[in-house]
Amino acid sequence: MDAQTHRRLPPLLITALAGAGLLLSLAAFLGWIVQGPEMFLTMAESGLSWCL
Repeated sequence: MDAQTHRRLPPLLITALAGAGLLLSLAAFLGWIVQGPEMFLTMAESGLSWCL
């Protein structure tokens, strides 16, 4: 008899991983909100310097 047992992740681990992913995404989004205008201006200036 081949009895296959499937190992399942506990719901607490799945919730913790999902929460960590959500916090990481939120941190990246907030960083983009704060630093976005400066990054855009830097990219625009470097792009213009290639045109001149």
